[in-house]
Amino acid sequence: MADTAHTLDTTTLLDEAAVRAAAERAGGGDASLDTRLEALATFRDTPPPDRVRHLWRYTDFSRLLPESLEPAGPLAMPEIPEPPDGGMVVVLRPGAPPEVRSSDAAREAGVRVLPLGEALEGEELFGTVVPASHGYFEALNAAAWDGGVALTIPGGVHLERAIRLLVVAPDGVSLPRILVVAGRGSEASVVEEHVGGGEATRLVGVTELSVGEGANLRHTVLQRLDAGARAHLTTRARVARDGGISTVVASFGGSLVKMDLGSLLAEQGARSEIVGFVLGEGRQHMDHHTVHEHVAPRTWSNIDFKVALTGRARSAYTGLIRIETTAPGTEAYQENRNLLLSEEARAETIPELEILTDDVQCTHGATVAPLDEEQVFYLESRGIPGDEAERLIVRGFLEATLSRLPDSVRTDVEAAVEQRLKAFEGGHR
Repeated sequence: MADTAHTLDTTTLLDEAAVRAAAERAGGGDASLDTRLEALATFRDTPPPDRVRHLWRYTDFSRLLPESLEPAGPLAMPEIPEPPDGGMVVVLRPGAPPEVRSSDAAREAGVRVLPLGEALEGEELFGTVVPASHGYFEALNAAAWDGGVALTIPGGVHLERAIRLLVVAPDGVSLPRILVVAGRGSEASVVEEHVGGGEATRLVGVTELSVGEGANLRHTVLQRLDAGARAHLTTRARVARDGGISTVVASFGGSLVKMDLGSLLAEQGARSEIVGFVLGEGRQHMDHHTVHEHVAPRTWSNIDFKVALTGRARSAYTGLIRIETTAPGTEAYQENRNLLLSEEARAETIPELEILTDDVQCTHGATVAPLDEEQVFYLESRGIPGDEAERLIVRGFLEATLSRLPDSVRTDVEAAVEQRLKAFEGGHR
């Protein structure tokens, strides 16, 4: 892949006029505009990524960057599902307030959904989990987000059904921004689902998750953009004392996708788990980065990330565990397994540990391998055709993650996975 980052002039992409226009389209008052203008200053001071930086070694950032921030044309809306009893569906699209369909139970529980611009007039958490200084794409989003939602689960509320956030991408530029606040002692499940798009799609999204003391948040990131779409998605959580977040990632859409996922374990007893899978085919290029930052004592984290590729698909995975001197008694685990289903598929895996205290339990592992021919032979010897045997092995490889998906999306995801696995048949031979 040619490296064009050094020839790309990004200085004309974003100026004050573009920021003010984005603010007017998305709504909000002076606080929202002030936050955007501060992010613009950060964006101007932030150098673009280059291939020297290890997190960008395998991906040319210029192929993800919008050429302009002009609003996209008419948006083809998917069919919006009705919320199940006790649940909620929120649709987010560029230049429009969030559309909310809520069950009576969710409304009575006090779940609050606001346009992000409106929420910023009284919300101090915006930009604290993913500040504009986080990186080039994050600064761009903070200054020019074009559709945003703030979702608050009140303290002590336990939701049995998932809140489904349907984020619709146009065949053009889109910069969605999501803020989720789980109050003290609350329990909830939020499904963030990215759909739509096309050849002209340039999606730059940011999601911030604030998990309060003793709260438990289950967060699913489902990326199934249409063919041709390009996306950069950042998701970060901050977990307070004795709180927990469980993140499930399913990424198999688009043509070029880079995702940055992680948690800051900010107070004693915080927990975070990331379980995910990537399915790549054809010439898809998938680049995923996970990070767990332990800054408080007696915190716990686990990462189990799987990749299966066929055709000439490419995957890059970088996983970082960082344990500060202030985090004794930490337990942290990380595993990345990559399954190559064709001779031309390629996977890179880079596990990283930064351990600054000796009172820890920490392990990591990574593998890249083709299908085990002995497993295929074993199934064939029991009357299972070769293609079906391969599909069963890959399905078993992914099952631990699929089983963690909320009921509201699991059937759809499993159907999409089965369709994708049919394309894998015989691919490794």
